[in-house]
Amino acid sequence: MKNEHRRSQKAFTLIELLIVIAIIAVLLSILAPALQIAKRKAASAVCLTNLRSLASGWHMYQEENKNRIMSSNDDALEFPGTSRENYVGWIGAPRDKNGDWMSSQQSNPPVLDEDEIRGIEMGVLYPYVNVANTYHCPADNVRRSIHDKTLVFVTYSIPTCLYGETNPAAADYNIQIRKHDAISFPETRYAFVESAETRNYNMNHHFIIGAPEYTGNPEWGWWGPMAVNHGDSSTLGFCDGHAERRVWQDPYTKERVDKLIDQGVTSYGIDYPPVNQKSDINYMAQGWPYRYRLF
Repeated sequence: MKNEHRRSQKAFTLIELLIVIAIIAVLLSILAPALQIAKRKAASAVCLTNLRSLASGWHMYQEENKNRIMSSNDDALEFPGTSRENYVGWIGAPRDKNGDWMSSQQSNPPVLDEDEIRGIEMGVLYPYVNVANTYHCPADNVRRSIHDKTLVFVTYSIPTCLYGETNPAAADYNIQIRKHDAISFPETRYAFVESAETRNYNMNHHFIIGAPEYTGNPEWGWWGPMAVNHGDSSTLGFCDGHAERRVWQDPYTKERVDKLIDQGVTSYGIDYPPVNQKSDINYMAQGWPYRYRLF
């Protein structure tokens, strides 16, 4: 009888168990936001490190190539030329396990991370980085291709005005930068941005905005989708090799990115922000590497 009495004294009642569960639930509700903030900060720190490595490698490339910068386009060849010696693309389009080129609109078979990484390793930037994960921000974990619905591995893009066109006969050839010393104040001009592109993979992985050289309009507008992977901010890498985080000021900036991703659009138009929401586009205009005088 005494032993049974002791056991009954040690047992929890149903009410006590419910109280403990309620306390745990309250603690979790308090801790969850803090954990999310910590996770976001960790991803932001990794992204900043990634872009420092990419921007530094981009800068070192021109130092070793007589001031010539790499092309912002994939699989780009210095024109004219068709051999590996003429390759100047910062990244390559995805390759399957046999080394065969995969289409940017491919849905069968799907493009896997391994295929994108094989394309990464083709680029002239890779020898300066040597780690494929450097091309991916850990916060970029929801962006899927509109073609095969797989996650897109490569997070970052280079502005198309940084040697995006290698053919001298092309219309855009003379409205771009091909040599590093043509970049005024490289510490203020970005070479890498976080991309929200969902139409392709590494292919044509360059960033473009509505700059005067393309539109003939002195007003700057958004064009390609830039990602906002860190709550209210994004990370950029600059032409002198450093990286920094930009906290966006205008609601329109994030709203446009969210809209483009949610709609899964296949063609991006140029969007001009409202008059009272131009601080972000003005920031991007000031950092655009190519300086074009419309008049």
